[in-house]
Amino acid sequence: MSKVVPLSDETALEFVERADVLKVSDEAINEVLRQHFDFASDEEIKKLKLQSKPFWVQFYQHRVQELLQRGGSRFAAIRFVQRKNESAEERRKLSETEIERLVDSVGKWSR
Repeated sequence: MSKVVPLSDETALEFVERADVLKVSDEAINEVLRQHFDFASDEEIKKLKLQSKPFWVQFYQHRVQELLQRGGSRFAAIRFVQRKNESAEERRKLSETEIERLVDSVGKWSR
């Protein structure tokens, strides 16, 4: 994979979100954050990554996929994401339509 570098007018959060969408490795993201944005500690980097909407979408997809594999219901998956979404920061909240699309994207629900 080619190395990802921040765009000239890109903030650290915008870079992390773009890198998450491109599925860049954590090591590569951390390296860029340290070199280009002067992040010193792993704690600072972790806090920044937790603000990334694509990170949370991937997190929800993974958890919903696990629920599907365990035989859970579509309703339970939607409720899980809704509950987690309620406590999310406004800028990374998912709409009801986005939640339903996310749940439906992982596979065919039997119940």
